[in-house]
Amino acid sequence: MIVPSRLLGDLLEQIHQKRAAHLALDFARHVLDLERDEIEEPVWAACLGYVEACHDAIDLGEVPPRLSEAKERLWEAAARWNTDRHVLARGAGLVLDAARVGTEQMLAKAAGHGPSTPIPCLYVARRLQAEVGRWAAQHRPAGADERLAARRARWEEARWQVRHVIASEPNPHEDA
Repeated sequence: MIVPSRLLGDLLEQIHQKRAAHLALDFARHVLDLERDEIEEPVWAACLGYVEACHDAIDLGEVPPRLSEAKERLWEAAARWNTDRHVLARGAGLVLDAARVGTEQMLAKAAGHGPSTPIPCLYVARRLQAEVGRWAAQHRPAGADERLAARRARWEEARWQVRHVIASEPNPHEDA
């Protein structure tokens, strides 16, 4: 049996970091689309703006002013205070994690911080699979098994991610 999450790991190992950064943002956008009805409009717009600004920054290889502005808008739209904990509105945390794959080092350098290690695209992909599983368990039909609904949703999300990688990435063995 083909296991999409393992196949995804194999595929992502062969992809250049810059492309993996774009894929992480694509994966986050897919989950945002899935959970669209639960994301407040200002947060939704800020998430999309930040995703686009991150794509641009990754292509440029530097932090344009637009990225910092988009990140600030995202924080403003998504930040909520809950007793003594700082929490982000739904979707924003997923986007921020996905953006770290490609922008973490650039943002650290622009802020004058020491070198940082970006998180791997596979980590983001698996986190998003887990989020889709959580979401599916909450939205399962009455009487349906919660664990089974989550497992199916995680598998389908991993399958979507694999299909997206295969559809969007060139064959790494073209010159062989």
